[in-house]
This record gives sequence, structure tokens and C-alpha cells, in this order.
Amino acid sequence: MSIEFTDINKNLPNGENMGGITQKVYFGFHADVATWPTKPVNPLTLEANATLTGDLTMKAGKRMFELYITDDTGEFNIESVGEVDGKSFVQHLNFFHPGLQKKILGFMNAAKNENLVFIVVDAEGQMYLMGDSMRPATYQGAPDGNGTGKETAARKGMSAEFTYKTANNHVYGGSIPLTEATSA
Repeated sequence: MSIEFTDINKNLPNGENMGGITQKVYFGFHADVATWPTKPVNPLTLEANATLTGDLTMKAGKRMFELYITDDTGEFNIESVGEVDGKSFVQHLNFFHPGLQKKILGFMNAAKNENLVFIVVDAEGQMYLMGDSMRPATYQGAPDGNGTGKETAARKGMSAEFTYKTANNHVYGGSIPLTEATSA
């Protein structure tokens, strides 16, 4: 590997290091992606080793969609997995959406066994792409449950966890395709 190591100092621009993710995540069908950003090839710096290059684009007539989540219920975690000399990562996206309206129920019905792609934005605007040309993000369950709750003060709605398995972790700096792609 030809990466040049460098000192890794405390680097908190303007003293910012806020936790959590924003109140929106972006999703689409994995099969609707036309092109994926490029993973690093022979990176020379540590930062380049964690940076995707280019935009995620969708097939003609397709786009990504926005999903609202209740503040302080969304979380993006990176889990290290594998044996010695076989390490990789599983990225976890957990969130809660309030209410049991038909739209969110329909989303869960459609997503439960489907291959998806997500773009997750953290509290400082850094984006993470869950999905690549070889692996999708998939539904794992409802870690905080789904339903009306027992008492009138209970939280009514749906929770969800999606995971994405990846060899390396990267930051996505491209655009979020929220308008339908046109044919090339």
C-alpha cells in the first residue's frame, strides 16, 4: 500500500463535533442506480482513502426519496466484523418515523425484502452512502418496535434498522438525486 501516513491531530473545525444525524435520510431502489461513485484506487493520503469520487446517478425516470425521522432517533453506526486478516464493516442506520400512516406502512411493506440504497447525512453535513454496485442496504427489523404503544403518552410510529456490508468506510461528497433522471 502506498498511502503516506501522517499525524492525526484533534481536528474539530470551529470546535464542532455534534453527534447524531439530520431529520432526513434519502433512499431509493438499488436496481434504479445507474452509476455509483468511485471508491479510492491507490490513494496517496489517509483522507483520499476514505473519499468516494463522483455522483450517484439514477436510471432514466428514477430518483431518490426523502424520509423524515423524529429528531434524536436517527443513528448511523459502523461495526467492525470478521476474523484476523479478514476484517470488514457493517454500517447500521436506525431511525423512528412518527405515525402509522399508509405511506410509511407501504414503505415498510415494500422495503422489508428489497435491496435499497441510502444516503445518510450527519449533524455536520458529512454524507455516508449505504450501498455500492455489489451490495445493497437491507432491512433488518424494528429495533424500537412498531405500533401504537400501550398508553396515550406512548410513541406511535415505526422504527427501522437497515444495514450495509462494506470492505471500507467512505464519505460521499456527491449530489443527492432528488429529481427524476432523464435519458442520456
